[in-house]
Amino acid sequence: MARHHKLELNESEIQALIALRDKGQPAYLRERATALLKIHEGFSPHEVARKGLLKKRKPDTVYAWLRRYCERGLRGLSHHPGRGRKSAFFPKAPELAKSELLQAIGQDPGLVNRHQTRWTLRTIGHVVPWLEDISLSGIHQIFSRLGLSYKRARDYVRSPDNDYAEKLACIQHALATARQTPKTCVVVYQDEFGFNLQPTVAKDWAETSTKYPLARQSHRSQQTCYGIGALNPHTGDVIYQQVENCTIVALHTFYTQICQRYPQAEHIYLIQDNRAIHFHPNLIAALLPQTTTFAKPTPPKWTGKPSKKIGKLAKLPIEILQLPTYASWTNPIEKLWRWVRQSVIHLHRLSNDWQALQDKVMAFMQQFKGGSQQLLHYVGLLPN
Repeated sequence: MARHHKLELNESEIQALIALRDKGQPAYLRERATALLKIHEGFSPHEVARKGLLKKRKPDTVYAWLRRYCERGLRGLSHHPGRGRKSAFFPKAPELAKSELLQAIGQDPGLVNRHQTRWTLRTIGHVVPWLEDISLSGIHQIFSRLGLSYKRARDYVRSPDNDYAEKLACIQHALATARQTPKTCVVVYQDEFGFNLQPTVAKDWAETSTKYPLARQSHRSQQTCYGIGALNPHTGDVIYQQVENCTIVALHTFYTQICQRYPQAEHIYLIQDNRAIHFHPNLIAALLPQTTTFAKPTPPKWTGKPSKKIGKLAKLPIEILQLPTYASWTNPIEKLWRWVRQSVIHLHRLSNDWQALQDKVMAFMQQFKGGSQQLLHYVGLLPN
């Protein structure tokens, strides 16, 4: 068909190229059909490449289109599977390549080099077979394309609790029960926190110079107030009170306040951490029979019998569910304490008025009485 870079076409071939030029899909086929029709009209491939198309092309490109058309017809104008630049992790799919890299960097680099505590690109290249022949800059580019980056670590604490999963399973069961029977069964996360008269240091806006925000402290002696709170994970309702000391009687008084907030509840699950005072014999004797058998972290000097000095406490329909030890991230009310510190306590200006500061913290907590969707979003119990 083609001799000396000329293209001779019969009527059916011309009509097929015209149809491809006018309605061909994908768009690149229309451009190639246009080039071939111009060559048929007498233009050289070089002229077509430089001036005959909407976009200037290299002459070798148009020559290649002509050659492929002459060899295979219209099929020669289409892209074929496998053409183009191969990815560095070819023939692996990106998901598989990323999975292999994550598995590699998730291991201890000391297994490869006992003198290393962190991975380097060179060490990773020795561990992952398909990276062995790639330069360090090439490995870095692969990491970037797969969404892996070199970043600063964060402090990490792993709960040493052997019953971690079992405790969380009990909590999930209680939450499901409360969702099914919200009137007679209630679940709340409970915890305590403390704040001081003197403001704590935190970031704030200031002029970019040697000037800094100030935590304005007074000459008064330091004082501490303790807040006891409970968060309903289904409604966002918060029960809160402030005390000078978090004693057994103070806790029982707060538990009574929880029961008064939910007068119809026949069973209240109290999810709390493993602070020893939560399991004092006087408190346990006032609650429902505890069905879980997890170890209670009580001091050796406690005899297990209620103290006569404290006396008998009123019975309450409460059962305690223990959180895993050293796992504060499993208690959403911890984020409420963070919120009040950030909003009210950091850099406060009430270091000369202890009562006003306590009232301000109390007012902050009272806004969540009755429930708050905003609070549930903040503590992570509702999706954003």
